[in-house]
Amino acid sequence: MLATAGAAHAQSSLDVPAGASQTLAGGSMDMACGDVSVEGTLDLVGGTLTGVRHLRVAAGGQLILGAGSITLAGNWANAGTLSADTGSVNFVDDAACATQSTVSGNSTFHALTITSANNKLYQFAAGSTQTVQHALTLSGVQIQSTTANSPATIHLLKGGTQNLAALSVQDMAATGQWLAPDQTNLLVGGRVSRWFAGSADLRPVPASSTLSLLGMALAIAALAARRRRQARSHG
Repeated sequence: MLATAGAAHAQSSLDVPAGASQTLAGGSMDMACGDVSVEGTLDLVGGTLTGVRHLRVAAGGQLILGAGSITLAGNWANAGTLSADTGSVNFVDDAACATQSTVSGNSTFHALTITSANNKLYQFAAGSTQTVQHALTLSGVQIQSTTANSPATIHLLKGGTQNLAALSVQDMAATGQWLAPDQTNLLVGGRVSRWFAGSADLRPVPASSTLSLLGMALAIAALAARRRRQARSHG
């Protein structure tokens, strides 16, 4: 087990193999644009990880935030278990480290912050859901699903707070709370569901086939004939 406490120090990568356990012991670690890979258990115990490029939690891996925080510039891939507790995950600009980010897997965050001064692109895996329990901050970014017409979802719990501004959004859905209900999508014509004022539902309405339309017409005709017969029998 690696225990780290006290002042921050730089590390190029952090790999926790399957079956292993590491902890920051409440300390801090500057990854200096290194990657974090968790196949075993990584427990921040209230500590902080900064300067992360890409973070991956493999199937069977566990990341425990406690009251700690992670700051990263690249990708977030979660196929394991994230214990959010009261911790925070913060995506930031660092063009020398990563110019865009992809968020994949389903994660539940206590607090999630994604901000950019450069209109950075964040792609969310189609069909995935990111749940935010307490506080969601999105500012100055492009947000889109990885697949056109196949939305990804951000679910903000009813009791959570949202601080959203200057967003260009495409092929994204919202559940829980309606997101940015008093704002306008900077991407004109961007396909969204329950984002911004008056947005439509992304789910396609299935078109009726010719056969189903014929069946409905026959059913209506049969009902009308039945009512005419009933009327004549009572006449």
